[in-house]
Amino acid sequence: MPRTRKLSRLLVLSHVSLAVLLCALLLATGAGTLRSVLRERAQAQVTQAGADALARLEDFRRDIAVVAVLLSERPTLRNYLQRGQARAAADFLETFRQTGRVDYLLAMREDGVFAQVGQAPPQTDRSGLVVDGKGVYWLVQVQPIARMEQSRVVAARRLGPQELAGHGSRGDRVSLLGEGFASTAADTDDARALLASYQHVKSTGIGETLPPDSRGDVARLDPIRGPQGDIEALLMVSLSREAVARDGVRWLTAFAIGSLVLAIIAASVAFWLARRIARPFGQVARAAERLGVGDLESPVVVPETDLVEPVALARSLDSMRLQLRAATERERAHRQELDAILDGVEDGIIAVDADRRIQYANRQFLALVGRDEADVIGQPYESVLTPEPNEHRPGQAADPVGDARRHGLAQASGRYLLRGRLRNLVIRSSAPPGGRQVAIVREETSAEAARAMRDSILANLSHEFQTPLAAQIASVEMLREHVHAGGDATSIKLVDSQYRGALRLSQLVDNLLDSVRLESGEMRLRREVVDLPALVRDAVDLMRPLTDQRDQHVMASLPHSERRLIGDAQRLSQVAINLLANANKFAPDQSTIWIELVWGEETVSLWVEDEGQGLPPLRHRADLFAPFRRSPDQEPSQRGTGLGLAIVRALVEQHGGEVVLAEPRHRRGARFGVVLPLEPA
Repeated sequence: MPRTRKLSRLLVLSHVSLAVLLCALLLATGAGTLRSVLRERAQAQVTQAGADALARLEDFRRDIAVVAVLLSERPTLRNYLQRGQARAAADFLETFRQTGRVDYLLAMREDGVFAQVGQAPPQTDRSGLVVDGKGVYWLVQVQPIARMEQSRVVAARRLGPQELAGHGSRGDRVSLLGEGFASTAADTDDARALLASYQHVKSTGIGETLPPDSRGDVARLDPIRGPQGDIEALLMVSLSREAVARDGVRWLTAFAIGSLVLAIIAASVAFWLARRIARPFGQVARAAERLGVGDLESPVVVPETDLVEPVALARSLDSMRLQLRAATERERAHRQELDAILDGVEDGIIAVDADRRIQYANRQFLALVGRDEADVIGQPYESVLTPEPNEHRPGQAADPVGDARRHGLAQASGRYLLRGRLRNLVIRSSAPPGGRQVAIVREETSAEAARAMRDSILANLSHEFQTPLAAQIASVEMLREHVHAGGDATSIKLVDSQYRGALRLSQLVDNLLDSVRLESGEMRLRREVVDLPALVRDAVDLMRPLTDQRDQHVMASLPHSERRLIGDAQRLSQVAINLLANANKFAPDQSTIWIELVWGEETVSLWVEDEGQGLPPLRHRADLFAPFRRSPDQEPSQRGTGLGLAIVRALVEQHGGEVVLAEPRHRRGARFGVVLPLEPA
């Protein structure tokens, strides 16, 4: 038996598991998406960093241009240049350099450098970007001095990577690539890819984002244009793999924290829902347990909840409790009534279970066996009703209880040992409809004893007659063939008469045996497909010696059909023979016997009609099918046993059919019909 679990725990576990599973599915399915997003984010970051660096470079260019213009327009500088006060001019330039946040200032006259301060850039003759021998880039601005020909000032600012990257950089690396980059590039796959991108941007003037290199770094190249629009250098902004990974770790950390919060919320909601759902179901479950142990008096309390299901379940359980209590009371009253009825029956009645142990016995049975109820209930059936050894009458069931379970109905008459002496009992039982089987036990009456003796004598005589009669018929058939070959008319007539007598005697013996079997309930039918036209033709051929004896003509109409008839071919053949024998017996000599088959949708009918004296009046027709009943006023000299039509009706009814009487269609006489059900199409 599987281990049971509480509903509340299952609800909490299911909610938390679903939340964790959802997070795991999101993480698993989003791993590739996360990588793509991080890569796109890195590319967008370097693109934005490149745009910011270019904007800062333009700001630097404007600032240094403003410094140069302001310096060139200062009258103080012109006075120093005109008077030749180089020392004063240098001090003035130093003060201006510090306030203008430039790295180098130069004042020149037509005769050369007049004054300069700060570290000099490699070139001072033109404006734009220049690079020194150490790879350091300078932003140089040359501005003529107003009203002084051949005089100019030069302002220069050194560009460091940190200045271009800005203070808000998140790991971006900014560098400038000039004309010497192509000659200094290393011979690696990453360097060759960078050189190809460098040349492409240099030639097209369009910025380009590079795919991640072997280390996972992401970079972008943007052209830097001079005052005349020419490309002075390329700006490269790169983002290391570690910076990208840090973004991924931050995203995963946020996802983990969110998942944890989601799991905590799910657990809290699940716990709240579990208590809200499980508590009313627990109350209903405890009420169901009380019902299960038979407590039909305690009402099922409807739980205080707004959930529809437990309320409906509690009300249904309480309604079921009330119905069970009412049914129990009715069953108790019915049991008392049934016990009173069974105690009032003259016969003894017992009920046995599947192990053949007696579970119930009425008062008459206890008086019959002379025991108390405590000595009978629970005892094996054979220990209470012990038959006399080797006592079994022909036509009776040796074990009525066992035979009834196998065949549906059984009866036994015999001597049983009760209270130390043998007594004649009749036991009748039917198949159990459920777990119990009922048997009726009573003492055998004198009429039943006489009938049992009659059946026993008939069964013994019929059985003893069968074997010699079969040998007699075989001998007569051989003699008949021999005499017919000789052609002696007298001998032929005598042997045919002997053959007809043997056939009639065989039919009589069969009828006697079948009557005993039918009355005792031992007649068993086989279920097989029956070719009814062929079966009737064989019956006509078998009866031909008897019909030929009386010069009777048989008119047969036996059409075939695709419909199927299921039954016992041997017993149905006996039905046809008995009907033909009845017509042969009651029809006059030189008359006609009609036999025909009529196929319907659900039934098939076999009709036999003769030209005899017809059927008796209506008040006497019921006796036609009673066993051992004969009509001495109408029956001819060939007297029978009175079993033929009784056996016909019994066999037909066992096949689920019926025997009908109808008015003759051809001439005056009797018309018998047998209606049998067909298999559904």
